[in-house]
Amino acid sequence: MRKAGLICALALSGCASYSRVPTIHPLRPLQIATAPYQPVATTALSGSLVYDGGCLLFRGNRTGALLMPVWPAGTIFNGTAVIYHEPGRADHAVMVAEQFLMEGQPLQWSALAAPPYQPFQNQCGAYPPFFVSHVRPAN
Repeated sequence: MRKAGLICALALSGCASYSRVPTIHPLRPLQIATAPYQPVATTALSGSLVYDGGCLLFRGNRTGALLMPVWPAGTIFNGTAVIYHEPGRADHAVMVAEQFLMEGQPLQWSALAAPPYQPFQNQCGAYPPFFVSHVRPAN
């Protein structure tokens, strides 16, 4: 009897967790948007990083505008620094409060593939995305 009850419970829990529609979840702490590296840089901006509302954002020095950086794949955020990964070069740490120069290109949300970027668009969609191609100290 116990065995039948266990099998029934497992079967029901499997049915309850199965869904054909992917669920939208809030960003996990320290989660950042990444994409395959693109070396093309059309814009250079100086500023610093801010972490607000679960979104790692870039605040430009000149206008104070906020952008949502899309980092090259392999880049990680540990809470105080972004460990920037550029293929063929040593990883570079960018501290959150540090002023730096960010080169890359502005993107539209529609240019990003929907499923991996949906949580970022839901949570940080008020800020335009910017693909980061290079970073260096501002001085």
